[in-house]
Amino acid sequence: MFKISASFEITNAQKQAVDQVVQSVEKNKFTTLLGVTGSGKTFVMAKIIEKLQKPALIISHNKILASQLFGEFKNFFPNNQVEFFISYYDFYRPEAYIPQQDIYIEKEAIINAVIDKLRHRATQAAISNPYSIIVSSVSCIYNLGSPEAYQESFINVYKNQKLDITEFTKKLVSIYYENSETDFKQGNFMVRGNTIYIFPSGEDEILRIDLEGDYVSKLFLVEPISYKRKSELDFFTIYPAKLFVSSQENIIKAIEQIRTDLEQRYEELVKEGKLIEAERLKTRVEYDIAMLSKFGTCPGIENYSRYLSGRQPGSTPYTLLDYFSSDFIVFIDESHVTVPQLKAMYKSDRNRKETLVEYGFRLPSCLDNRPLRFEEFLEKTNRIVFVSATPGDFELSNSHIVELLVRPSGIVDPEIIVKPNEDIVKQIIDISLEEKTKNNRVIVNVLTQKIAEDLSQYLTLNSVSSTFLHSKVKPLDRVKILFDFRKGVYDVIVGVNLLREGLDLPEVSVVIITDGDKQGFLRSKNSIIQLAGRAARNKTSKVIIFTDKITPAIKAAIEEVDRRRKYQIQYNLENNITPTSIPPKPKDILKIVFQLIGKDNSLLTVKDIAYLDDEEFIKYLHSISKKQINELKKNLKIQMKELADNMEFEQAIIIREKIKIIESMEYNLSIH
Repeated sequence: MFKISASFEITNAQKQAVDQVVQSVEKNKFTTLLGVTGSGKTFVMAKIIEKLQKPALIISHNKILASQLFGEFKNFFPNNQVEFFISYYDFYRPEAYIPQQDIYIEKEAIINAVIDKLRHRATQAAISNPYSIIVSSVSCIYNLGSPEAYQESFINVYKNQKLDITEFTKKLVSIYYENSETDFKQGNFMVRGNTIYIFPSGEDEILRIDLEGDYVSKLFLVEPISYKRKSELDFFTIYPAKLFVSSQENIIKAIEQIRTDLEQRYEELVKEGKLIEAERLKTRVEYDIAMLSKFGTCPGIENYSRYLSGRQPGSTPYTLLDYFSSDFIVFIDESHVTVPQLKAMYKSDRNRKETLVEYGFRLPSCLDNRPLRFEEFLEKTNRIVFVSATPGDFELSNSHIVELLVRPSGIVDPEIIVKPNEDIVKQIIDISLEEKTKNNRVIVNVLTQKIAEDLSQYLTLNSVSSTFLHSKVKPLDRVKILFDFRKGVYDVIVGVNLLREGLDLPEVSVVIITDGDKQGFLRSKNSIIQLAGRAARNKTSKVIIFTDKITPAIKAAIEEVDRRRKYQIQYNLENNITPTSIPPKPKDILKIVFQLIGKDNSLLTVKDIAYLDDEEFIKYLHSISKKQINELKKNLKIQMKELADNMEFEQAIIIREKIKIIESMEYNLSIH
C-alpha cells in the first residue's frame, strides 16, 4: 500500500485541500488544484495518492520539472515503486520531406541508454504493480507496443525449474535479447558452460542462472563488470528487451498486409501520375519487408506498428496509459502549459507524416504511429487532477476548483512594483549588486534569446556574475545552471520563457520583467503571475515590471497577486505565523537523478562526473580503479583547459576543484 514518509506534518490548509480534492475525484472526472508557489502542491498530491490508494501517473511538460517531481515523490514514497518515463533521445531529428526544396531528411536519433532503462522499469511497474507512481513527460501519449503482447512475453525463471538452454535462449531472442560476450549491456545474454548471464532491461544488475543438468540450481543477481554476487533469488521475471514486442506469427501476418497495402498505394500513385513517388515507395517498403522477414525488425519499424499490433486503420494507438493494470489517477502538473502541449502533439506529428505519405516515402499506415489526440487521452483516463498556480481556460471551464492559497512558511506573494522604462540596465546592475550583499539572487526576464545572451554578457562585464537560460540551452546544462545559480556561482539569470514555472529557487528575492507593455503570451496575466512565483519563496521578495503603460494583463496580474497577498496575510494573523524563508541546501538535480535511476559509472561522462557535488564525487572515486582515476584526472584537465580557452571560467573552476580532490586523495594515499 502507499505510505508517505515525510519529516513534516500536513498543515490544516493542506489537509483541507486534500479532503476537497478526494471528494471531488470521487464525483467528478476533472478536478483542479489551484495552489500558489510554495504552498506544498507536490506534498498534497502525494497525500491524495496515499488517501486514494490508487496507482498514479504524474505528467509534466518539462523534463527538468519531471526529474524534480521524480526526486520528490521518490523521497515521499521510499517503500513504493516510483518510476520515470520520458523521451529517451539525447538527440532526435524526425524523418521529414521538404517538397519546395526536394530535400529528404532521414530520421536521426541518439538513444540515452539510462533513460531507456527507466522507460522499461516504468512500463514494468505500471503493468505489474498496483502501488506504483510513474512521473512522465508528454512522452506517455506516444505509441508503444501492445500491452497484451508485452505481458505475454514475460519469461519466469525459478529454482528447480526444468530448463533447456537451447529453447531458453530461443525464447530470449524472441523477446529481442541479443547474444553478446564482447560488449555486454542491457538487453544482452551469454552462455558459459552451464551458466547463463542475462542483463535484463530496466535492471542495474545481471541475472546469473546456474544449471545442474536440465534444472535451475541457483539464481543470483551479480554486479556488472566484476560479476560479484549481490543476492540469491528464488524467482525472477525477465521482461522483453524492447517495449514494442510482436510474435513471429504476427510478423508474418503483418508482412502480408503490408504487401497488400503497398500494391494498393502503388496503383493509386501511378493513377495520379506520380511515377517517381510510386517507385520510391515500392523500393523502400520492399526493403523493409525483407528486413522484417529476416530479422523481425527494420529501420523505422514504428511506422508499421499498426500491422504488428493488429490494429485497424485510424484506430487509437497503445500508449503507457494502456499499461496500467488497474484503475489509476492522473495528475497534470503545471496544467496551463501541459494541457496545450498534450493538445498540440497530434497535429504537428500528422502534418509532417502526411507529406511523407504524399511523396512516396511512407505508406499511409505511418499515420497510425502517432501520439494520442487530446480527446483520446481523456477517454483513456478516469480521473484527472490539474495542478497549477494559474489554471488555463480548459481547467477553469471543465473542472471543480480547489484552492490552496497559503504557504506553511507564511511567506506572502511578492509585491509587484511598476517602473517606467528609464535607465533599465543601470537599475538592473544596481539591484543585482545590492541583492548580492544579502546573498540573494535576481532573475531578469526578457523577450528574446539574443537579448538574454547580450544582457547577460554585459552584466558580467559590469561585475555582476550572470548567465542566460533559454530553449537552446541543453536540458542537463539547464539543470546545472540552476544548481550553480542557487549555489552562488551566478548572481543573476537572464531568461526568456524557461523561468516561468515549477522552479524551486528560494534564494531569488527579485524578479525583473522588462518590456511589460509588449502585449502577448510572454506578458500575459498568467505569465506575469508565474514569473512572480519564482520569488515567492523569499520573504523579502518583490517583482519589478518596467513599462510605460499599465496593460490589462499587468492590471489583472496585480489584482490577483494582491488577492493572494491579502489571503496569506489574514491566514498568518489568524494562526500567529511569522513568515520565514530559510532556503534549503540547493538540490543537485543531476546528482539526485543519477542516484535515483541507478546510473552506472560506465555511463557517466567526464562532464557528468565534474558536476557531481564533492561528497558524491569522492564516493565515485572510491568505486573505480587507480588506473581509471588517473585517466579521469587527465580528461578533467583537458576539459578544464577547453573551458578556460572559451572564457567559461566559472565552469573551469568547478573542474579545477575536482582535480584538487583527486590530488589530495593521491597525497593521502602516498603518506600512509
